[in-house]
Amino acid sequence: MEYQKHHFGSLVTGALIGTLTNAGEIGSAAIDAVKKVVVTALRDTSEVTTAATQAAGDITGAAIHTAVNVGADSGTAVSHAVHGLIHGVNEVGGDLGTTVEHAAKGAIRATNEVGGDLGKTAVSIVRGTIAATAQVGGDVGQVSERAVKGVLDGAREISETAVGSVSGALESSIVEAKDIVHTAVHKHK
Repeated sequence: MEYQKHHFGSLVTGALIGTLTNAGEIGSAAIDAVKKVVVTALRDTSEVTTAATQAAGDITGAAIHTAVNVGADSGTAVSHAVHGLIHGVNEVGGDLGTTVEHAAKGAIRATNEVGGDLGKTAVSIVRGTIAATAQVGGDVGQVSERAVKGVLDGAREISETAVGSVSGALESSIVEAKDIVHTAVHKHK
């Protein structure tokens, strides 16, 4: 299993480096690259849920490290990696919630390793989770809750300051979303 985890991370890193270097930006090509790697790798294993869950943190970590190494935005990279993971795991029948939880935890760890903005990563993960889960017809509330849990678990491994940083960023993001929805409702009422 450890080899499989490392193999997923290596495949995703290679796919993302190629995509980011060739395209010069992060977009649907990065989502497609992650999805393709996840689907191909998971179809070759009988342990779909376990393999995806174990590799999810490595995949999002690889996205952050790759983005930093090629000068791309790590928040966008992790959001796209989460999109690719969710689409790939959904396609092969894995557990989205558990996979996203591990992906979020790995992304927070990697962000800390590269000295990135933990709050920005947390918000990117949750936003990416919500959008991708809605696209595949999953339970947005349940899966996004697992993303928040993974973010907080990853932050707890770092420090209480990290927990405060990601909590504050997520709560501010929720307020921002609430304000946008409130304005839209009154505008279109």
